[in-house]
Amino acid sequence: MKSSGATVGAVLLAAGDASRFGAPKQLLMLDGEPMVRRMAMTAVAAGLSPVMVVTGAYHEQVVASLRGLDVQMIEHADWSSGMGGSLAAGVRTIVEQAPSLPSVMLLLADQPSIGAPDLARMLQAHALRPDRILAARYGGHLGPPCLFPRFCFDELAALRGTRGARALLDKYAERVDAHDLPAAAFDIDTPADHAGWLARHRRERPDR
Repeated sequence: MKSSGATVGAVLLAAGDASRFGAPKQLLMLDGEPMVRRMAMTAVAAGLSPVMVVTGAYHEQVVASLRGLDVQMIEHADWSSGMGGSLAAGVRTIVEQAPSLPSVMLLLADQPSIGAPDLARMLQAHALRPDRILAARYGGHLGPPCLFPRFCFDELAALRGTRGARALLDKYAERVDAHDLPAAAFDIDTPADHAGWLARHRRERPDR
């Protein structure tokens, strides 16, 4: 998938310790694949390139789960300081490796209901207005996945602490477009979330 004639990159955050879940949720098995691998495969299938996965708390296990995929990885040693630092590390690395990128999509490993067609539609919408931020809208809320054009790169790369991309969505509110994406509403933070996803998935695919 192309945007403004150039490939759009992705930063996939998978660095946290999943304290609310009580186990490395990045490695939860969904449809026979670890959740982080599922999201990385979705990004690749949507045409995002390069795909930069930011690891941290479970670096070795996450790296092993992504073996064989066309993705790159960076270990963020200070992952415990918050999402902002992890996002910044991913953006700095992807821009160093692909300095001509026009835009970067921010993805989270724990939104397993999002599919490649969802991301492809976001890329198509962004290609129409590539100088604007595009954020998923669900339940009256704006959040990831988000597409950030080049004017955001320096500020993304300077983020710290617990506040992530929300800071830019607020600062540049007049330059943010919303993209309806109901699938983004569901994320997995707790074992109950995981059980709910599995139950819903079985209802939607009774043959599995």
